[in-house]
Amino acid sequence: MFSRAAAVDDRLAPAADSAAWSTASAVVGAAPESAEAWSEDGLLGGPTRVSHARPPVEPSPEGLTPHPPGMNWQLLTATLLLCGLGVTMSFSASYFEAVHKHQDELYFLTRHLRYAAIAGVAMIAGMQIPYQLWRRLAPTAFAVAFVLLIAVLVFGEVRNNARRWLIIGGQSFQPAEFAKVAFVLYMARSLVSKAERGALQTVSSGLLPHVAIFVVCVGLLMGQPDMGTCMVLGVLLFGMAFVAGARVAPLLGSGLLAVFAAAAFIAQNPMRLGRFKAWFDPFEDFHGKGYQLANSLLAVAMGGPFGRGLGASQQKLGYLPEAHTDFVLAIIGEELGVVGVSVVALLFIWLLVAGMATVRGARDEFGRMLAFGILLLIGTQAAVNFGVVLQLLPTKGLTLPFVSFGGTSLILMAFSIGVLLNVGRGGSPRFAEARPARDGRFFDVSGWSPGNLIRRYRSPGNTRVLRPRRSP
Repeated sequence: MFSRAAAVDDRLAPAADSAAWSTASAVVGAAPESAEAWSEDGLLGGPTRVSHARPPVEPSPEGLTPHPPGMNWQLLTATLLLCGLGVTMSFSASYFEAVHKHQDELYFLTRHLRYAAIAGVAMIAGMQIPYQLWRRLAPTAFAVAFVLLIAVLVFGEVRNNARRWLIIGGQSFQPAEFAKVAFVLYMARSLVSKAERGALQTVSSGLLPHVAIFVVCVGLLMGQPDMGTCMVLGVLLFGMAFVAGARVAPLLGSGLLAVFAAAAFIAQNPMRLGRFKAWFDPFEDFHGKGYQLANSLLAVAMGGPFGRGLGASQQKLGYLPEAHTDFVLAIIGEELGVVGVSVVALLFIWLLVAGMATVRGARDEFGRMLAFGILLLIGTQAAVNFGVVLQLLPTKGLTLPFVSFGGTSLILMAFSIGVLLNVGRGGSPRFAEARPARDGRFFDVSGWSPGNLIRRYRSPGNTRVLRPRRSP
C-alpha cells in the first residue's frame, strides 16, 4: 500500500517552477532541460528508487514546504466515527459483566464516556502543540516511557497473570501504551537526524542503535509479559527504518533474528507453547487454552451476514472473556454481522488513506516520518486485533484502537491523531529544525536518505539548497 518509491505528485510533475530551477542552476551549475536529464546527469549520484527524479522544490523563507495540506477533516471524521462506534459497542459488550460483577449496568459506559472526554482534550492538545516541538522532546518522552516500564515491573498490579498496570491516583495506567507513542517519536527523530548527517546507510549508526533500544524495550515488556506490544514495536522499527531509507539487507537479517528469538521464547515456556498450538485448532482444547479464541470464532460465526441485532449477543453473557476490550470486534461480528465488521475495517482504511495525505504534504522530513509512524502504529494494532479475533494470528492482548474499552489506549491514540492533524496544519515554523520536505515525494531511495538528497546550509541571512552529497 505504501510505496517506498518517491512518487511525484501529479500536480507538480510536469515541471518545476522557474524560481526552483533558478535556485538549482545557481547552486549546481547549468540547470538540466528536464526532470529526466536531472537524473541522467548524475546529480543524484547513481540509480535511486525515485521513479521520476526532479530538482528540489525551492524552500519558503522559513526553509519549509510552503503549502501544508491544512486541517484533515476526513481523518478527523473517521476517528470520531470509530470513537462513537466504540462507545456504543463497548457498552453493549460490557453490559452483562457490569450488572453481574459491579451491580451497575452503566458501570463501563460512564467510564468509557469519561475516557472519551479526556481523549477529546488530548486530541485538541495534540492539535495545538507544534509537532516540531516533539523532535526536541522525543528523548525526554522516551526516557519517561523507559522509567514507567521499569516501574510497572516493581509496583505494577497483576491481572490475568500479567503485570501491566500501574495504579496512579486510583486510576489504572498501562505504560506499554505510552511506550508505543514514545517509540514513534524516538524513531522519527533518530532516523531523520541520522539521515541528515548521512549516517542512515551505515549499519553501526543507522541500524544497531535502533535495534539495541528495541531489544531493551522487549526485555522490559517480556517481564510483564506483553508480547503483543513487542510485535507492534518490531513493526514500527523495521517499517519506519525501511521507509526512511535504511539498507534492506541488514533489516531483513535483523528481522529473521527477531523471528527466531520469538520462536525460542515461545518454545521454552509450556504455557505459551500450548497457547500457540491452540491457535491452529482452538476447539481441540475448547475448555482450556483455546477457550477464548473458540468463543470468538463462535461469536463471529453466529452473527452471519447481518448479525443478531444490537445488544442481542449471546457470547458476551459470560462466555467470551474480555468481550468489551480485546475481543470487542467479535461482539460486533455477532451483533452486526459481517457487514458490521466490514464497516469497521473500511473506517480504519479510510483513516489510513486520509492520513497518507498528511504524510505526503508534511512540511519537513520529521513531520513526514512522525505522521507515517503514527499511521503505522494505528494500522498495525488494528490489523493485529482483526487477525487475533479471526484466527489469523495467535492471541495477543492488544485493543482495537478507538473501539475497545480502555482509557490509556483511547487517550493516547486520540492524542496521536491530534499530533497527526497538527502535522497536516504545518505546525509552527518557529520550532522547525528539520530539512525541507520535497513536495510530491514520499520517502526515498536506494542508497539515499531523506536529508542527504538536498542538504540545506545556513549562511548569515540566507538559506540555500546545495549540491546533494552521497551517503557513505
